[in-house]
Amino acid sequence: MDKILIVIKENCPQNHPCPAVQACPVGALTQNLYNAPDVDHDRCIRCGKCAKICPKKALSID
Repeated sequence: MDKILIVIKENCPQNHPCPAVQACPVGALTQNLYNAPDVDHDRCIRCGKCAKICPKKALSID
């Protein structure tokens, strides 16, 4: 089974620009205002860069 990127919204403070959005090399993450990021699973290559840069560990590859 393929792994997918999961956003753990309860870990995301949702009060700042998400640094993981800028870290994604394929633009699979988007953020509306300061909400938790949304994942485009069709674009996500599951590289894990976003999960590594998230300061609150709100992104996980599972």
